[in-house]
Amino acid sequence: MRFTLPVRFSLPVLFLTVLTVNTNAALIVFEPFDYSSGSQPGNGGLGWKEAWASDPMATTNGGLAYTGPGGNMLDVAGNASSRLGNGSSQTESVRDFQNELTSSFWFSVLIRGGAGNETVALGINESFYIGQGAKDVISSSWGLYDADKTELSGLSILAGNDTSLFVGKAIYEQPQDKFTQLHLWRNPNLSTQPAVTDATKFYSGSIKEFDKVPRISVYHTSSLVALDEIRFGQSFADVTSFSSSRSGSAVPEPPSLTILAVLLPLAYLAHRKRTRQARWVDRKC
Repeated sequence: MRFTLPVRFSLPVLFLTVLTVNTNAALIVFEPFDYSSGSQPGNGGLGWKEAWASDPMATTNGGLAYTGPGGNMLDVAGNASSRLGNGSSQTESVRDFQNELTSSFWFSVLIRGGAGNETVALGINESFYIGQGAKDVISSSWGLYDADKTELSGLSILAGNDTSLFVGKAIYEQPQDKFTQLHLWRNPNLSTQPAVTDATKFYSGSIKEFDKVPRISVYHTSSLVALDEIRFGQSFADVTSFSSSRSGSAVPEPPSLTILAVLLPLAYLAHRKRTRQARWVDRKC
C-alpha cells in the first residue's frame, strides 16, 4: 500500500504568502479612494474612525499614479478625490483617525495640480497644508503652508497639470511635548529613504507647534485637480510601497525579508522530513 501525504510545503507558495501578508503591514492610516467613479468619498481604507464628512460637491474620479527614478512605481488603487465641476467655492472633506497621532510619523500623498490659481491640498489637522494652495488659499504653485497660512517652502514650483508625490516626516519633540519640525520631499526615489540634503527636498525646518493629529482635511476648487493615496506610517518604506518595473513584483520591506530568512529554512527542513517519511512508508509497503 502507498500513502500520499495530504500536505505539501511549497516554498514558492510560502514566499508569496509572506510577501502578501507583510504588504503595508505597518501602515497606521490609508485611504486609496477606492470608491465608484462619480460617488462621494465613503468609509474605505484603514485606520479611520468613521466615513468622510464631505462637501456635497466632493467626488471621486480617475486615480493618480507615480513612477519614480529607476522606474519604480508607487502601489496605487481605486480612484482619486476630486470636485464636481468648477466653481468659485472651495470644497472641504474631513475625516477623523481611529487613533490620534501623538508621536513622530511619516506620511505621503499624490496630488495632481492645475494650471492657474487653484486649490488642491491636504490639511493635517489644520496644523499645516501641502499641495497647491491651502484652506481658503488659492495658488498656481506647489507649497507648504503653516497653520496661519504662511507659505514655508518658497520654491515657486508651478503646479500646472503635474502629478507630484509628497512624502514627509513630522517630528515630535518629547521635551516640548509637541510636534515642532517637518521634513518634506517632492518626487523622491521610492527605493531609498531620502536625506534632508537630498535634491528632492521640498522643505526641512520648524513649523508652528501642535500636540496631536486627530484628523485630516482635503480641499478642492476644480474638477481638474485631484488628490490620492493618503498614507500614514512609522517609516518611509511604510508610506511608499512600490513595484519594480524590472520584475513587476512588490519589493519586500525589511520585516518581510526578516520573516523569510526565518521561515524558509524551517520550510525546507519540514519538506525534507516529510520526504524521508514518505520513502520509509514506501519501503514498509
